Parts: sequence; structure tokens; C-alpha cells
Amino acid sequence: MKVKESSATHRVLGYLKGTVGQGLLFKRNGGTSVEIYRDADYTGSVVNRRPTSGYCSFIGENLVTWRSKKQNVVARSSAEVEFRSMAQGICEAPWIKGILDDLKVQNYRPNNVKLR
Repeated sequence: MKVKESSATHRVLGYLKGTVGQGLLFKRNGGTSVEIYRDADYTGSVVNRRPTSGYCSFIGENLVTWRSKKQNVVARSSAEVEFRSMAQGICEAPWIKGILDDLKVQNYRPNNVKLR
């Protein structure tokens, strides 16, 4: 194992060891509908003009994933930034479907994913 990988592994294991008593609470109510919300900031940083985009996804009323990221490129239009943000959000849908399939969740329909 390389030194960088070993250091990262130790940090992750240290984090897990320190958070053993913590967890996420998932409510039963709210059903299994999947909703993905996303947003983007076209103006971005005034220093480098890179936009920021993010998304969060819910199963029922439960937040399951979220991410915010400064994009690596300078966008030419707000439509381009919104498209990139939408693409990031859409990429979460198959992953969430896989989790629901692994958990054998009943009554889940892939077509009830909403992107707002």
C-alpha cells in the first residue's frame, strides 16, 4: 500500500472509531418515493468564476445523499451550469434504486423520481 493510501486509510478508520455511537435515523412514514433536489450558482467565485452546484436526495422524508461541489470548468451560460447540476442529481437515481433493491423495498417504482 502506498503512503498516501495508508494515511487516508488511517484517517478513515480513526473517523469510524470515533463515531461508533452515531448514526442516521430513518422514519417509516413518507413512503418510498424518491425526490432529488438540485441547485447551481452560475456566478460562482468572483476570483475564478467557477460555478458551484449541489444536490440532495430523499427517500420519503429521509435525506439519504447530498453533495455540493465547485465545478472544475468555467461555464459559458447559466443553462450549462443548470444542466451539469441536473446531471449530477440524475446520477444518484440508479444508485438509490440499487440500494432500495438490495434492501428489498416493496412498492418502489423507478418512474417516481422527481428532479426539482
